[in-house]
Amino acid sequence: MKRRYKLLIGFIVSGIILVFIFFATLDKKIYYVSLGDSLAAGQTPNGSLGYSYGDYVRQYLLDKEKLEFYTKDFSKSGYRSIDLLNDLKNNKEIKVNGKKITIKHALIKADLVTLSIGANDLFYKLNIGTSFDMNKTDDIYSYVDEVILDIDKLLYEIRMNCKEQIMVLGFYNPFINYSKELSNLAEPIILYANGKLNEIVNKYDMEYVDIHDAFLANNTYLPKKMEIHPTREGYVAISKKIINLIDEKKLAK
Repeated sequence: MKRRYKLLIGFIVSGIILVFIFFATLDKKIYYVSLGDSLAAGQTPNGSLGYSYGDYVRQYLLDKEKLEFYTKDFSKSGYRSIDLLNDLKNNKEIKVNGKKITIKHALIKADLVTLSIGANDLFYKLNIGTSFDMNKTDDIYSYVDEVILDIDKLLYEIRMNCKEQIMVLGFYNPFINYSKELSNLAEPIILYANGKLNEIVNKYDMEYVDIHDAFLANNTYLPKKMEIHPTREGYVAISKKIINLIDEKKLAK
């Protein structure tokens, strides 16, 4: 009886040790999906596609030997929230390294998702730079509310497909190096949009990535012309904000 008891204890202890070893040696590498508009795609001020903030995050994870997979191929210049929402509803399919992958499959597998969306929505509705009229203040903020409502629907769908870490970029003022007058007109609207975006990001237990102040403080992040896309320095600055959150959340530990 005692022998059986000892054998039973031995099996239990061995099982516990095996379970401990299993979890201690689990692959902790990160499956990373970058979604969104031209910022996620990496559009440069000269109109070409280059390194996006996601590419710099990818390099950081590679250097730490923590990257399992990365794609930004679901991102596209000019994308609005409705475009990405349609991709989710239609379960858009792409090819990565010759293999087919759907957006929902990617989100289900993802340990980290970054998202930049809404800037095209804002400028489409506000007509900033063309028929922008500050005399219609109530209408302008109503437009922002409509944009945020569209983003809310998108975040809901993303959260339904991904239960892990999701980081959503806020907006920066794209006119700070081009026109002081236009920048001053846009600034309170950008701040209002960021406040509303932060609220819905928190609602879905996501991380809000504040990039507004960093762009405001450094005039090398945007070109000195009517061009809303960041310079290389701007993309690096955005990536550092994300990397700081990755480190804070110990995702790449």
